[in-house]
Amino acid sequence: SYTIPEFKFSYKGEMQTVESASLSVLERGADAAPTQEEILLLDADLPESMYIGQSYNTTLNLYVESSHSLSGISGYERQADGYAMRELDLNAATESIQMIEDRRYRVLSWPLIVTPIRTGQQPIDFNFTVSVRSPQSRDPFTIRSPFGGGLLDNLVGRSEIFEVNTDSLLIEVKALPKLGQPDSFSGAIGDFNLQVYSDLQSIKVDEPIMLSVEISGRGNFDRIQEPPIEKTSEWRSYTPEISFQPKDALSLEGTKRFDYVFIPQQSGQLELPEIAFSFLDPQTGEYTELISPPIKVEVSPNQAVQSSEISAPAEVLVTNKDDDGSLQLTRSLSPEEALLTLAYRQKQPPSYPTSILRSLNYYLGNLLAFITLLLLGLHLRKRRKLNSDPVYALQYAANKEFKKVLSASLKCKDITDFYQLALLSLRLAATRKTGINFRNATGDQIKELITDKSIQEISCEFFSTADAIHFSKTSTMADLKIARDQLQIILKKL
Repeated sequence: SYTIPEFKFSYKGEMQTVESASLSVLERGADAAPTQEEILLLDADLPESMYIGQSYNTTLNLYVESSHSLSGISGYERQADGYAMRELDLNAATESIQMIEDRRYRVLSWPLIVTPIRTGQQPIDFNFTVSVRSPQSRDPFTIRSPFGGGLLDNLVGRSEIFEVNTDSLLIEVKALPKLGQPDSFSGAIGDFNLQVYSDLQSIKVDEPIMLSVEISGRGNFDRIQEPPIEKTSEWRSYTPEISFQPKDALSLEGTKRFDYVFIPQQSGQLELPEIAFSFLDPQTGEYTELISPPIKVEVSPNQAVQSSEISAPAEVLVTNKDDDGSLQLTRSLSPEEALLTLAYRQKQPPSYPTSILRSLNYYLGNLLAFITLLLLGLHLRKRRKLNSDPVYALQYAANKEFKKVLSASLKCKDITDFYQLALLSLRLAATRKTGINFRNATGDQIKELITDKSIQEISCEFFSTADAIHFSKTSTMADLKIARDQLQIILKKL
């Protein structure tokens, strides 16, 4: 029990006295109806601190007290401007049963990947709008449900719509440490392993060999870029093919593979270049760099491509000269020579009917043969250039991929997917223009390729919008139309 002391106050010039009072707080009865906080709970297990760019796997859990039934979820909101998250699929929940303080709860869980994109204290909370049906009361004179309702509602049960929120959280998002950051670091955060191998141990000059780089483990695979390859005079290399094999539904665990194609330029015992990959361990805050040793490859000469010089036999020309040294071009035949010499008669050329020259099929056949030879020559020329000119090969591959990516981006209706495809198309266009690999280029690097200042501003705005809107899911179709127009304007200058 508690005592509220007496106190006085002035009212219209007169002193008024309020006598002391006693307040008794009774224990809650065993048959008392549960409160809303006991019926509905919403939480997400999140850490107190994270690194920017770190992908954290958690679950969003909705608890419904077992004596009440969940009729439906009509709304979902999140306040997480400083984070990148996938859109929550309300139909993808898993269900379980859990006991909390002697109460039995039905638990609906949704998997989440939270990736902070801003440093500092970043708030995050979630909100559900749910419909809950309270149990029917067997005794109309028992204590009512805390949700309210009349006598009939207590008899047949009643559905109510409520909002349930998670406790507002503040996560300290830390910047990536500069101390000890290797040059090979490209943003990977987690725990990874590196494996490097080649498909052959001996080849010939100008024959391809594949160097495969496998990065396996757990972390933010979407931020792992292709390890850079040092250019040497011994090898010619190309942009790798990238594949990913996830081991879980959220793609946080798996294996990312990069397949590089190398072509030796000389014979001898050569070494494929070493591969360096580094990542940040979020538990210790320290960088780990993994370096694979060079792989030795025996390269033998290729007789098929070696140029051979064939010396033609010298022709002996016998000439007759006069006594004064001048060249005699003709002379008279002796009778014996005349008898042994065959009479020469000029052979008449074969005669063809003039009708073939008037035939349309004759000219069409020759034209078709000419076009076929021309196309074959152009094709062989292009293949030869692709094999001998790495810059042209890079531009050709970038242009081929650019057409597919641009077409997909213009047809895309999702704003997040559009920006991913649009940024890739800009980088491919820059690669096609310069002959330099711009697949991982930043907005500033793309901006330097544009001479028009007004288009430079549009480019900066485009990249800034892409960074801000990534996973935010707040844009409208009008935003998508504007973004498409901006993409077309920038591409015209590339």
